[in-house]
Amino acid sequence: MDDMIQQFEKDFKAWLENKYLLSGEPDQVKKLNNIEKASDEYVDQYILETNLIAGDLALSVKHVLDDFIKAKMK
Repeated sequence: MDDMIQQFEKDFKAWLENKYLLSGEPDQVKKLNNIEKASDEYVDQYILETNLIAGDLALSVKHVLDDFIKAKMK
């Protein structure tokens, strides 16, 4: 299970970076807000494609997303 969660975190980080780089939104706050909203759909799809459940990923999603936003706001 830990391996699956670590793989999710790696995939989620890559997805976040990709969304950030491809976003055409010039406003930093709006860009991050849009990515945060879109992340719910990404996580839902990831859950459907794996044996994980939302409870397995909740803390990882929060930590990865918080770290990503903090890094981009610096």
